[in-house]
Amino acid sequence: MSAPPLHPESTSDPHLIRWVTPGRELPHDCQELGALLADGTLRHVEIAPGEVRTRLAEDRSWSVDGPRVRSALFLALSAPTPGPSSADELRRHITELVEREVAPIAGAHGGSITVESVVDGVVTVDFGGACAGCTLRGRTLNDLLADAVQTRYPQIREVRAAPKRRTWLTFARNRRAQ
Repeated sequence: MSAPPLHPESTSDPHLIRWVTPGRELPHDCQELGALLADGTLRHVEIAPGEVRTRLAEDRSWSVDGPRVRSALFLALSAPTPGPSSADELRRHITELVEREVAPIAGAHGGSITVESVVDGVVTVDFGGACAGCTLRGRTLNDLLADAVQTRYPQIREVRAAPKRRTWLTFARNRRAQ
């Protein structure tokens, strides 16, 4: 098993470290961090999508206790995450993941990516705006979208683009009343 991505970032507060956890969110009742809170190593833990903020107790130091905190985070991030309990919840989680990690990249280029459906292990997304005709759409789909979704949700076997919609323009004769 490979180590989960984890990157510490210092903050202006010497007792607070922001741990970046790309594509992962720990449960708010994380046992590994709970044990460090219980034994007094940590004073506070804040968990959010893609990051964990840990505040050491005042009598602790990162040089001594940092490896234990890092090990607890690695252990927690390596544990399998329980899957969503319903199809609607799975779609909501995937939509949030796409909106947080992939859609901003498309938006920066004038495009949009939205989840259309999640059915039987297949996620269908719609490319809009500048993404609709982009030649790099396939790379975005396979390298960014599929990787982000399937890493987080192994039950998803395919991520595909919705078929392009054709817009038909009607040209009607302008009939004047005679």
